[in-house]
Amino acid sequence: MKKYEMIFSELSIEEKIGQMFMIGFPGLTLPPDVQKFINDKNIGFIDIFARNVESVEQTTTLMNDLHAQAKIQPMIFTDQEGGVVCQFSELASTFPSQMGMAATANPAFIELAGEVMAEDMDLLGIDGFIAPSLDVNNEPDNPIIGLRSYSDDAKTVLDFGKAFIRGVHSCGLVAIPKHFPGHGGSRLDSHLVLPTFDASEEYYRLCDMFPFKSVAKEIDFMMTAHISIPQIDPSVMPATFSKKFLVDILRDEFGFNGVLITDCLEMDVIKNNYSAEEIIDNIIEAGIDVMLLSHSIDFQQELYNVFIEKVKSGIIPVERIDSSVKRILAMKEKYRALDEHKYRDVPRAVKLIRNKRPIEDLVTRHSIVMLRNKLNKIPLETNQKIGIIEWEKTRSTVELHTPTHTSYLEKFAKKYFDEVNVLILPLKKPDPAVIKEFLNSYENVIVAPFSRTPEVEMLQADMIREIIRVRDDVIIVATGNPYDIRHFQDAKTYLATFGFRDSQMIALMDNLTGKFTPQGKLPVEIKGIFPRWYNSNSCL
Repeated sequence: MKKYEMIFSELSIEEKIGQMFMIGFPGLTLPPDVQKFINDKNIGFIDIFARNVESVEQTTTLMNDLHAQAKIQPMIFTDQEGGVVCQFSELASTFPSQMGMAATANPAFIELAGEVMAEDMDLLGIDGFIAPSLDVNNEPDNPIIGLRSYSDDAKTVLDFGKAFIRGVHSCGLVAIPKHFPGHGGSRLDSHLVLPTFDASEEYYRLCDMFPFKSVAKEIDFMMTAHISIPQIDPSVMPATFSKKFLVDILRDEFGFNGVLITDCLEMDVIKNNYSAEEIIDNIIEAGIDVMLLSHSIDFQQELYNVFIEKVKSGIIPVERIDSSVKRILAMKEKYRALDEHKYRDVPRAVKLIRNKRPIEDLVTRHSIVMLRNKLNKIPLETNQKIGIIEWEKTRSTVELHTPTHTSYLEKFAKKYFDEVNVLILPLKKPDPAVIKEFLNSYENVIVAPFSRTPEVEMLQADMIREIIRVRDDVIIVATGNPYDIRHFQDAKTYLATFGFRDSQMIALMDNLTGKFTPQGKLPVEIKGIFPRWYNSNSCL
């Protein structure tokens, strides 16, 4: 008898159901009510967010505390995709966003990035990545995926996604590809509403589902998407609740035998439209193994109570629970989570964390894409007066009335240029006179939009068109999605960084000042402007 089978035989029904929960919580330490819930119910998984992270010492101590809980130690996962989605900010290796990593055009770099990031996560006590995103970003106006995707080409997404998975697995950590069956064609944010795709079954299978189908038999975990594709499942249920997608296609047709995890069930699209009873009924019908609940202990407990009552009353067969729990425990045994409680040495983590920064910087240097340099403005002289125009920043799931007054470029530009001044514009129409005066005050001006949503993209683009009319030699740097140039096609100098992390801003400054010639290639097509894999060195 295997170890997981012996442990399974010793679990009560309450403890089995606890294994089917992944929970998150607020704060830098484990709240007493959450600790009690984990221990009383034998909760199987924990999801860590930026709100739980302050320092290497604090984080490693918290992970050790979490691993000491419950009858079976929880596995701890986190969204650590790279670039814009890094729960540990600059505390651990970030590398570029996935589109930026693909811009290196080198899968070996991506595998190396996965390995280095996994080494840091292992030092902290994290068991796995809720990554990579295998979404094919075939919709430029996608408000939630965008540069979190490697490409708009399914084969490219597969090749680079598999490389990242190999890197993570080489360190013995879990990789959880997401968001099955594919979120790349959405124009809506599934945190808020249910995206419904009009694509035909043939198109969706050959494009969006291709990467998932290709890795289904090779991976141990997968995460679902809250999306609907009526041409495949006419019920118009979110794929997270779709037996058609998760059982008939993913398991029976594609051959996936691993642990199936929902995207967060506390996203508005689910929580605001389904009762606790409906959520439980749907996840059982769809063959889900683990429910992700990222925020509220009250909602987590409510779902647990509904779940256990349905099992004890016979509405949900015990055999259905057993099949998921055996699958979970088998994977926990594979990743050594059934051994003694995982403990990480805090001083060792402090000493070794991010000790491969030169590799991170090298890979990131190769991700910067020069798309236009028509005036040969680059490289810039470092003794010039440089003006930088940016905008207030907002995340894709946060309303525009809560932006932050932040500059991504300022602190790095001041290390490279003798004089730097920054103008941060509001996410609304600013005073044109202020813009004109600023533009006329500097030898060179860098305009750095950051967009992840069409609304922000258009707000910034409206002003960039005005800027170009006043001064057509500005250097435009897209620090978010690279698609911005669609709305100001007269731009003469245009670069894409695919994100704003420190290593990306350093690579940008190295590129702008001629320390390193931009090597990156655009991994998506910007229709009618740039073909896929274009850079300014491409043959014209």
